Amino acid sequence: MKRPNRVIIDQDGGIDDALALILALRSPELEVVGITAVSGNVPVEQAALNALSVVELLDRKDIWVAKGLANPLIRDPTRATDFHGKDGLGDTNLPPPRLSVHDKSALDLMSEALSSSGKRELAIIATGPLTNIAALFIKDPDCVGRIHDLTVMGGAFGLTAYGIGNETPVAEFNIYSDPEAAKVVFESGVGLKAVGLDVTMSPNVHLTARDYARMKTAKSDVSRFAVRILAKGMRKWRNFALHDPIAVAVKVRPDIFEFEDLSVTVETRGEHTVGMTVVDRRNWLPRNKRVGSRVLVCRKAKPTAFRQLFRGRLVG
Repeated sequence: MKRPNRVIIDQDGGIDDALALILALRSPELEVVGITAVSGNVPVEQAALNALSVVELLDRKDIWVAKGLANPLIRDPTRATDFHGKDGLGDTNLPPPRLSVHDKSALDLMSEALSSSGKRELAIIATGPLTNIAALFIKDPDCVGRIHDLTVMGGAFGLTAYGIGNETPVAEFNIYSDPEAAKVVFESGVGLKAVGLDVTMSPNVHLTARDYARMKTAKSDVSRFAVRILAKGMRKWRNFALHDPIAVAVKVRPDIFEFEDLSVTVETRGEHTVGMTVVDRRNWLPRNKRVGSRVLVCRKAKPTAFRQLFRGRLVG
């Protein structure tokens, strides 16, 4: 059997973050070393509690959860509580987890994990703003060369009809929340895969009302948890975008996805374009003359395969 991919998951405590953690922890293709919390959908303290709730639900006390930075590198926080609820989990007001966050900071634990792993053995999946990752790269630049690869849920690249912004006309929430951090990460030289709204906002990979109804019949603790945190959103929208689970699925089943090698830069100063992931499409120029860094950007997913994977791991 192929050795599992060793990963750290950096997340910001929303509903789809919780679903992504469930997918990751129930996938034998992954060995989750630890989970870090970052300011984003909710404050970092709540993001850590939400991660602990999932770890406790799945009885995975072997996995540490640590708090990262409470604010973006230089900006005030942006929240998504209107979408995810004040608690980040659909205003379910779940009882607090019995488990506790690790005594060490997320940055220290990530640095230690990368230092103790073989070179390029450990990957990172980031499903929130990139504040923790950028701060790690600034604090310990050698980490960049030790990471196998970094998969980011973030950006809108204009590759499909859905590749437009959701926080602003041109910016996706995670990148917009800390564009300076995203710029550091995109320009770091790390092997970077970006899963943006181009794919995640396509209706054919959303959780549908039929999917939700099937989840209700499963009766497991995990399915009941998922049904509960999704209830408010499903009543309102009937479909639910699975942004973060798709980013995790890239590491679980890479054969489901297609990527394009592009030159991308993150805008940090525009009046209307802060947080935009700008793709240099001037293919007639040599690569070193185009603006931006090389990023593998997801442009297509096999919808049936992804939805079967997600449903199977969630309710199986």
